[in-house]
Amino acid sequence: MKSSFIFPNLENLCELPGAPSDKIIVISIIGKSPLRKAGLKVKSVGRIPLTSYQNVECAIDGSYDEENQILYLHVQTLLDTDILIRYYKNLEDNPEYENAHFFSIYDEVKSSFARYLLFLFYVSHIVILSHPGYTLDSSYMQYFKAVDNLSQKMVDKIKDALQSNDEIGSDLAANGRFCTPRLVFYFEKCPKNVQNLKKLEHNLEDKIYHILRKTRIISTMGGSLFAIPLNDEFVHISQELATDPLDSMVKGLLQDCQPGGAMQIEVPYSSQFHREGRLKKFLQVYIQQARTKGFDDCVSSGRHQHSPPSYFELPTLKEWIDFAKILHSITIKNKLVSSLCIDTRFSEQRCLKVLPLALARYQEGLPSHYAKSGHEARLNMAFALLKTQARGPAYPQYAQQLELECQAFWENGRQQCEAASMMGNPCKLPKHGSDKEHFSGFVYKSACDCGRKICPREDPYTIKQANYTFYQQAAKECQCSKLERLTLPVFEPSVKEFKEANLKEWEDTASESSDNAENYALCDLPRHWSAPSTVEYLPGMLTLSSPAGLLPEFQSWSLVCLGASSLYSHNLGLSESHHPGFLSSTNYLLPWDVTVYPNSKQNWPHVNKYAIRGRRGRQTGSLPQFTVKVFIGVEYECTSGHRFMLAAPDRILKATPGSIVKDTGHKIAESDLPLYYPCPCRGGKLAQLLRLHVVTPKAPVSCTLNPKVQPAVGSPIFVSTLDGPIKLTQSAYWIMRLPYVYVADKQHYSQNPSAKLLKGVFGITEIDQ
Repeated sequence: MKSSFIFPNLENLCELPGAPSDKIIVISIIGKSPLRKAGLKVKSVGRIPLTSYQNVECAIDGSYDEENQILYLHVQTLLDTDILIRYYKNLEDNPEYENAHFFSIYDEVKSSFARYLLFLFYVSHIVILSHPGYTLDSSYMQYFKAVDNLSQKMVDKIKDALQSNDEIGSDLAANGRFCTPRLVFYFEKCPKNVQNLKKLEHNLEDKIYHILRKTRIISTMGGSLFAIPLNDEFVHISQELATDPLDSMVKGLLQDCQPGGAMQIEVPYSSQFHREGRLKKFLQVYIQQARTKGFDDCVSSGRHQHSPPSYFELPTLKEWIDFAKILHSITIKNKLVSSLCIDTRFSEQRCLKVLPLALARYQEGLPSHYAKSGHEARLNMAFALLKTQARGPAYPQYAQQLELECQAFWENGRQQCEAASMMGNPCKLPKHGSDKEHFSGFVYKSACDCGRKICPREDPYTIKQANYTFYQQAAKECQCSKLERLTLPVFEPSVKEFKEANLKEWEDTASESSDNAENYALCDLPRHWSAPSTVEYLPGMLTLSSPAGLLPEFQSWSLVCLGASSLYSHNLGLSESHHPGFLSSTNYLLPWDVTVYPNSKQNWPHVNKYAIRGRRGRQTGSLPQFTVKVFIGVEYECTSGHRFMLAAPDRILKATPGSIVKDTGHKIAESDLPLYYPCPCRGGKLAQLLRLHVVTPKAPVSCTLNPKVQPAVGSPIFVSTLDGPIKLTQSAYWIMRLPYVYVADKQHYSQNPSAKLLKGVFGITEIDQ
């Protein structure tokens, strides 16, 4: 009767009646198996593979032959081809191994096999090494050396664990195992046309013994991991022809189920050595020795020396179960065996040697502080060096370490501030706190409010620097601060401790005004706001969607009067001495003829597209009408200080030298204008719409300005005031300076091709009598 089990589930063995008294012999089967053999080794033992642990990397299944008192152990590891393929398919579905290196996984395979070898060499009397070919696989020598080293490291720990268990005998605890097991070799294939099989087996024995002695895996002094019999055969070559494994299993099962042996077996083991009697006789020699005198493979190393006999014990089944459970808990662990991880250790040593060189490459010739782009460029250089000289599975780990060390080196006082200016340029200073101002190193040229003086300006980092501070300083140099100005609405504090408003808190109070804001955007009717706050100011700039009662802390727009309208001559244009920086032939304003209906109910002008300059408009119906001429211009300025006017939304003004400008201002007045336009200078820069020029006539009409800027699609519409169009005085030259940057509720709108000045900027109304 045979009882099968899967280690360490040994409950059914403990329940056997002979467990306390049966003296057993333990035979273990290790090695490799080829493809489509289901992990089956030593076919003559008759193992039938189970399916209950197909998802386990390594497992030990076995059976106990009660009649012969023999315990068979068969180990399935990742050296079995079918088990390895199944394990690989599981790895493909495991995200933890998605980027794992081959050597890292292979180290786990070898370490797992080595630990199972150690366990079996401690709990077995006879170990059969099965190999699918007919030549010795030299890789086993590496495993034997690694397991031997591992055994020497763990022997004290094993003995301590055995001595602390009362169920283990003192002699067994002192020796650490039942005996030094004998290792025999089983080769499943036989070379073709071999006439003398015995001679071939003896030649293999000589070679194997010579290799094991030269590598010092076995010794005649005892203490070896395993022993080779000195006077007995230990190599067996199978003469069985290759057969289908499933067919072989089925036939073996049928033979076991015949009368006399039918129900004396339980899967996975057969009770018979069918087909090959040579293997039965081969193993029977060792079984008989174990039953009688035991194994004593130690010989004296000198003529007058005598070595004590080796320890040998046949334990009872219960003693073996207690011993095996203790050994299993100590030896079978998910830890790598370092002596088997040769490729990984080489990779680590190589990476460890190259890492300082890569760090030196990163640090070579570095400035006192540098930007992130410079850090990344240096890091790529270091990675390139590491990649060319480092190898193996340790490379990702050391590449990550290199990145961390370079990052730490950069962050240790070498970081550049890199705070972006309003123009998108990074700060060139070392990383600093908010108490120090930023500096990008860029210096631009820009004209003052009136456009009569061009001053250098540093790259602004705040909206106040861009739209207010620079122009205040330029006005002092130009003296345009003394010119007549129209004051635009701005926050006027009534207390010393005023603050920036929280717009979310103002949304509820301004909900009733939101509808009015939409109506204002559509029909340009003035909005009626509540009294402006004197303790909280609007963050950013004024827009049509700004909450009622909030005004900006400072004004980003300006409206200045240069003087009388006679300052502009349409024949001469804007003089270079008073308006520097204009490109050749672009310094002219455009005439705009407007038909006005006096005493009409319409407050906004009716533009006569077909009006003839110098003539009065024809009266239509009962309403009298007359035509007025207004000179208007839209001025663009690039960061190099170049200035020019547009003749149309898509065309720069170009006047022929010595002639009158033929273009009119109708397209400018009636169209949306781009906020940014390519400058014709060599730099290929974008020029920004910064000034609106208006020369008002002497006629009894009022010219108005109502600029609305939308810096991006879907963005708020920026305005200078919420009180409607601004009326200009008669017979005067007015210039409105637009903001340099646009910020609403702390959101900055950078240069955008879709940014535009909405039409309806220029207008004329009748003077109230």
